Amino acid sequence: MKRALAAAAVLAAAAFGAASAVGDSFTPVVLNVKIASVARLHKPLRVRVSVTADAGVLDTATAPLRIRVKLAGECGGTFEYTPGVVLLDKQLKPQPSTGHPYSATTSGSGKPNRYGTQTVCVFLEEEGDDRQFATNTSEQVNVSRPCTRAAARYDVAERRHRRLAAARDRRAARRACGNGVPL
Repeated sequence: MKRALAAAAVLAAAAFGAASAVGDSFTPVVLNVKIASVARLHKPLRVRVSVTADAGVLDTATAPLRIRVKLAGECGGTFEYTPGVVLLDKQLKPQPSTGHPYSATTSGSGKPNRYGTQTVCVFLEEEGDDRQFATNTSEQVNVSRPCTRAAARYDVAERRHRRLAAARDRRAARRACGNGVPL
């Protein structure tokens, strides 16, 4: 009997914990960001943002919505007041329709202009008054000196058509940069 009560208590606690975890993580608008964690200085850094929203959440927009992304040392309160390199600033296509759930993906790129770890600042804003519907500041990118140097050596070997050097330098650049950085 005691074992049965203990088992029931454990199951009830697990069920309550699972229910409360779902309730705590509810977010009506989600901005998923796909970006390399390491980047080269002054070379294109691609970013892709997927926007999903529950039905009715974006209905109050009175102007077209834009997805805007900057690479910055620190994110400001809005896109406009965030200093940094613009990676993406596009109008959402298609625009959300009233009363329906929404999903779209867009991409862009920019060239980092300083070394160091920087934050990817993502804003879903309305054109004109810059009213925000969602933000995401959870991703960071390391604009790396070792990656930039190793990839530059590979670029030179490729341009000069030195196959053995290019193969060696490509392996070194992959070790320094990882797989997400275009060489």
